[in-house]
Amino acid sequence: MQAQDPTIQKNELKQILRDLKSHSELGTVRLRAEKLLKTVDPKVLSLAEQELLKEGFTQDELRSLCDIHLELLSGKIEGGPEVDPSHPITILQEEHKVIQGYLAKLEEITQKLNTSKNFTLSQDDMAELRNVAQLLVEAESHYKREEDALFPRLEQQGISGPPSIMRLEHVELRKRKEALKELIEATGRLTQADFAKELGELEGFIVPTLRSHIFKEDNILYPTALQAISGNEWPTIKREFDEIGYCPFTPQHVAVR
Repeated sequence: MQAQDPTIQKNELKQILRDLKSHSELGTVRLRAEKLLKTVDPKVLSLAEQELLKEGFTQDELRSLCDIHLELLSGKIEGGPEVDPSHPITILQEEHKVIQGYLAKLEEITQKLNTSKNFTLSQDDMAELRNVAQLLVEAESHYKREEDALFPRLEQQGISGPPSIMRLEHVELRKRKEALKELIEATGRLTQADFAKELGELEGFIVPTLRSHIFKEDNILYPTALQAISGNEWPTIKREFDEIGYCPFTPQHVAVR
């Protein structure tokens, strides 16, 4: 089957996103999206979102489509070419795997606390919660490497929409992760009910938002970067990664070569 012209795909995807925004015949729109997304190139997705931003869509409007968009995208996007273990994209992806584990632990502990009004977290649970909160905050160098070394290269290639949206989400996630760390430190000054309420609110934002963020980067932004950025630029990006530094949880076998 002959591949469809990227410009046609891009325009079709833009119309699908407009229809999703207007809630126009969602069942039919989903079917159109599912058919298109079986073959769509990640870079086409990025360019479609970028052009919609120029046409007046706000970042929040594009992000408000996230639940439907990600449901349609899940399992339908093929990644870019395989890269070596110390490639900047591999490093970011491996860090994502570790962060996913922290999110699962945060979700598990929060659910424990919410199972019963009289339930009290054990010392081990509190220690684990404190550790998870600290390590999520210490993912800052992951964001900084993306923002200072990776995103500018995409923008130089005329791909500015997706990095802009990712930066916005970084800002929101930073605030909530810092708030989580502060909440854990204030445990002794709060009633259990207040602590459980605030923890539930923060976990309810951080876990789904960061999982969604990771999905978009792994399946859209990173494959787009592998396609758009020339091979001779990646060694320079890796050196910049090394200069910025890594997270305490970055697997050493990928960060060091």
